[in-house]
Amino acid sequence: MVDFFSRYHFRSFLETFADPVWVVNRGFRLIYMNPAALAKFSIQSDYALGKLCHQALFENISVCPFCTLARVFATGKSAPVNFTMLDTDGRNHVYSLTNHPLIGSGGAVDYSLAVCVDKSEGADLFAEISRLQGLAAMGEYSAELSHEIRNPLNSIEIQMSLLQRMAGRLPPAETDAFLKVVDVVRAESRRLNSLAGDFLKMQKSRCLTLKDCDPFAVVKKVVEIFQEEALSHKIKVEPDLTEEPVTLRADSEKLQQAFMNLIKNSFEALVDAETVNPRLRISGRILKRQIVFSFSDNGPGIPYAQQAKIFDLFYTTKACGTGIGLHLCRDVIKAHDGEISFVSDENGTTFKVVLPLHSG
Repeated sequence: MVDFFSRYHFRSFLETFADPVWVVNRGFRLIYMNPAALAKFSIQSDYALGKLCHQALFENISVCPFCTLARVFATGKSAPVNFTMLDTDGRNHVYSLTNHPLIGSGGAVDYSLAVCVDKSEGADLFAEISRLQGLAAMGEYSAELSHEIRNPLNSIEIQMSLLQRMAGRLPPAETDAFLKVVDVVRAESRRLNSLAGDFLKMQKSRCLTLKDCDPFAVVKKVVEIFQEEALSHKIKVEPDLTEEPVTLRADSEKLQQAFMNLIKNSFEALVDAETVNPRLRISGRILKRQIVFSFSDNGPGIPYAQQAKIFDLFYTTKACGTGIGLHLCRDVIKAHDGEISFVSDENGTTFKVVLPLHSG
């Protein structure tokens, strides 16, 4: 029974290891490498065996900086260490290397058995988790900062109103110049306030409060909100919504935000381009267990070079735009398991929103 676990059995056991394993003697020379180790370091056993391990495996002239062999031979205890190495796939891999003492019949450590385990997947996962946690913390801080910014901005707006009234005390020659400065400050203050408000909305865009609602009624409400603005800019709004009753499990306030952004964008495009006979047609239908909305204007269209970026956060082509509206709109629609897309040319732009009607 004593002879059962022989050198042959030990070797055959190591041959089956999926992780690289090698054995070195007290002179740090390789006397064995399993197939996984030969494959990992892309070397032949005839080349490696008999060579110093740091030369054959890591192509180092001197002992590796992470080497624990001396400690293993001196103490007779296993010694783990982690190191990073550029692998054949072009990526830096994190390895856990443990040298285990092999004690001979005389009680001394004759050899060291090294087991090398690739920990990159776990390290990458940990790094990704850390990155996401950092982004989450940054998002929370940004939301708090946006909220706090609005207080001094509101104060600035009040002070600018007071300065505007005080302008009447100045000599007529200085009043216009003074009021121009006030107008610039007020415009920038309002833009920052709008940006902070939009950012806070974006932070909440995927936090839904689901209730039964009629999405067609939501669109009708939005059209009513924009009625006065449409009249002032002589924009003809043409709702074409089905009268078929429908109930959607959704956050009606978030959907209202999304639809308002789409209509607002169309209005701004029509006004800025001074479109002749401007109009916006809004259609809504139920097709194959889906609610499909279309928002079609006859504006100048979105330039082809800009089309790939219009949903990107903070991307805007407007002088006073925040670049949040369409990004928020897409977030809201996707949070409802829906899709938003668009087609655009020189004859106008159509945004299409599809919301699924979940059964049950």
